[in-house]
Amino acid sequence: MKRKIALFLIVPTLFWFSGCKKSADPAPTVGTLTGTITQINTLNKLSNVRLIIFDANTNAPVGASVLTDANGNYTLSLNPGSYYVKVSGQGYDDIPSRGISAIPFEITAGAKTWKDYQMHASALVNTGRISGKITTSGTALGGVLVVASDGTNAYSSISDSQGNYTIYNVPANSYSVQGWIASYNSNQANATVTAGMETANAHLSLTAGANGTVTGTISFLATNAVEVDVALTHPITHETIPGLSTLTAASNYTILKVPAGTFLARATYRNDDRVVDPDWIMKNGEPTVTVSTGSVQRNFSLTGSLTLGSPTNAATTNQPVGVNTTTPTLSWNAYSSTDDYVIEVTNSNGKVIWGGFSGSGITLAKKVSVPKSQTSVVFNYDGQATESLQPGRVYRWKVYASKNDNTSIPAWKLISSSEDQRGLIIINTAL
Repeated sequence: MKRKIALFLIVPTLFWFSGCKKSADPAPTVGTLTGTITQINTLNKLSNVRLIIFDANTNAPVGASVLTDANGNYTLSLNPGSYYVKVSGQGYDDIPSRGISAIPFEITAGAKTWKDYQMHASALVNTGRISGKITTSGTALGGVLVVASDGTNAYSSISDSQGNYTIYNVPANSYSVQGWIASYNSNQANATVTAGMETANAHLSLTAGANGTVTGTISFLATNAVEVDVALTHPITHETIPGLSTLTAASNYTILKVPAGTFLARATYRNDDRVVDPDWIMKNGEPTVTVSTGSVQRNFSLTGSLTLGSPTNAATTNQPVGVNTTTPTLSWNAYSSTDDYVIEVTNSNGKVIWGGFSGSGITLAKKVSVPKSQTSVVFNYDGQATESLQPGRVYRWKVYASKNDNTSIPAWKLISSSEDQRGLIIINTAL
């Protein structure tokens, strides 16, 4: 869940002449990243699309953000290393989609790396954008998660190395804007968005010295203990707060320099064959942590994950796998102790479009339930999907294992699920 970028460094080509002879050119010290951004269905080239480059090892932004030109092209020079890109633009869904990690790539000195991206139109309407600058003591601060929230919905961006940010595709409304990053507390800015307009100068000033701590112990149910990742995420967007993640040691974890606020505490986001015990989450909601100063404890129970068959991305990559149909067959491996399975499909904005659950507490109901004798299902076989799968769009599907339990209300409980970073698919555009 990490990536970053390096400072732009342009090395001039120098020539020395001795009579008619030219000395050897110095070896290049930078590589080139270039590409074209297009609309996925029409292949129209998109101008003014914003790219932020991140160093994949530190997750820090490298350099200022870059805008594509009139032909949808961008080019920049980078020091050799591992990077990832976040792409955003007005009227189009972000790349990568919310909740999906960006895919890193390597830059080699003297070589050109091509990274083309195809964007699909946002389903949000009557939207504008919010922009501003993040500073601390008058100095620009990059890598800050900036969130505009109306209390129910939230939209976000990341500040570049010069502290600038733009949040695209924000529905017309009034918002509170705040920045989130380890070690800093943020003020709030008010922003009223008008459709088709930019609300500029929503600047934020962050103050160093955030000193909250979140600690906890991980227990493992019906599986062996392993080292897992733990992170604090925004309670609405579910994005990890920069700098607020760690790995366990002997099943314990500590996250330092936490700013004041309320977060979702999350364990094992990466693909490691472990998931948070889903029964607890479905009945109690996501575990929240409210931090002011001092230390707060949040423990987790993990269990072994349910394994997906196809179609799915490999565990080693978050690159969605291409699918040549809008009604794919979703298959998974049998989970020995289950009584049935629950299917869930979400779109790139994190909205459940088929299956999942309805209600809460004692009224919690399964929307697409499959008997334990069956380990595959065709998307939307019951006609209950709220959206069809569209060419060029990214989706994620999950499977939950459920067990009958007459001692609880409802009379069943979830005992496992597939992992959050698996089941990533993209419907091919050639359909």
